[in-house]
Amino acid sequence: MADDLILVLDAGSSSIRCHLVDSDLRIVRSASRPWTYLEEPDAPELARAFDSNACWQSVRAAIAECLSDHSSPCQAIAVTSQRQSLAFLDENLEVIHIGPNTDLRAVFEGFALDNRHGELIYSTTGHWPALMTAPGKLAWFRNNNPRVYDRIAYVTTLADWLTFKFTGNLASEPTLAAESGLLDITRLSPASDMFSELDLRCPIPDMLKPISVCGALSEPGLAIPEGVPVVTAGADTQCGLVGMGVVNAGSAGIVAGWSATVQLLTSAPILSPAMKTWAGVFQRPGLWTVESNAGDMGNALQWLADLLFPETTDPYRALNEAAGSAPLGSDGVSAYLGPQAMDVSALGMRAGGFAFPVPMTLGGPTRGHLARAALESFAYALRANLEQAEEVAGFNAHSVALGGGMTRSPAFNRVLTDVLGREVALSPHPDATAIGAALIARTAIGQLPSLPQATARRSRDNPPLTPNPQNAAEYQDHYHAWLETQR
Repeated sequence: MADDLILVLDAGSSSIRCHLVDSDLRIVRSASRPWTYLEEPDAPELARAFDSNACWQSVRAAIAECLSDHSSPCQAIAVTSQRQSLAFLDENLEVIHIGPNTDLRAVFEGFALDNRHGELIYSTTGHWPALMTAPGKLAWFRNNNPRVYDRIAYVTTLADWLTFKFTGNLASEPTLAAESGLLDITRLSPASDMFSELDLRCPIPDMLKPISVCGALSEPGLAIPEGVPVVTAGADTQCGLVGMGVVNAGSAGIVAGWSATVQLLTSAPILSPAMKTWAGVFQRPGLWTVESNAGDMGNALQWLADLLFPETTDPYRALNEAAGSAPLGSDGVSAYLGPQAMDVSALGMRAGGFAFPVPMTLGGPTRGHLARAALESFAYALRANLEQAEEVAGFNAHSVALGGGMTRSPAFNRVLTDVLGREVALSPHPDATAIGAALIARTAIGQLPSLPQATARRSRDNPPLTPNPQNAAEYQDHYHAWLETQR
């Protein structure tokens, strides 16, 4: 029934997004509210922390708006969030600190940990540098704010904290714990031995079973009857894979949103010998992820659209149309806007921009050339990351799916398919994360038998994009030329 609704909460860096997803996997209503951040006069310039009280009010307001026109009861609440967001609670379960994944207060502490213990952190958690995860953040508070550090009784994630607010039950969801540097990804248990070696206290709540109900709604006044089951659906990127139908070992998914992530599902945790990629946990038991992340992509494209087409009411659409009218290869114009093959062992700022043939008397590039060059460079970066993930995993993906906000651009979808030279299963809805979270919730409450069965029909009803053989052959040369510029 189309009125059989799941309420999905997706907590990002800038806002809380609330969606109603029906049983036909349609998002029938959405609402959002911006997060509020604290002023921290004693913290570094790049530090960021949520105002937990104001943020909880934003959650309540987003839910109220999302449900305002719907009288049908929700079957469950599904919670997902950004990765590498951390919440520190005291012994009374009150918030001491909640920070987003953009909180960079621990740069120096993280680099110090990496220099001394980088291999231990990476081999245990599958993630580094430490400045982005729990080891670095805890080291910062230990060194710079010991009064807060000494009060920490629980370390958890943003989505786990939201689930706690709904249910009163505090627990750790495995995919989020892994992405935040809290989980030993081989043992699938808290990384207690590692934190002891790092001389850090990191009390982690008990782990939830994968795809399970955390508790029943006990928070009053939410326009939802108390007792509705609440499911921590997991990390947003992994939820995106589920929403695209990527749930089996050997399949790969590209979530192209604000950042662009390539994840390949494996039947065991696999680390990069050069420590370039990440390894994580998937919601389905017995599966892990090899991740190669292209970095800031959707944000870069929105910047370019606003810059090139300020006179239009929809710069993103104008950019897409201009890119579609430009020739393959962009007449020699090349873009370098950030996305590249992942190498977390060598992070840092670098130069970017556009390169094009000169002198200008031979004809300068148009806005369409610049737009298409950007899309082509993004596609090259995604191919490089897919190939890197496959190299680390030791096999080629048997299927590739694509979702995320950038799929709103038909030109990008076509360019990427031709650059990859493979069939690409395009998600029917750009917000694959919300769809995946809803599928996980329905599986957790017993409406669906398993994730593979839940996504099977979705895959059948979604014929893949196929590459144009001539375009794919021509892009081979352009791709290898782009690779040379990255070395």
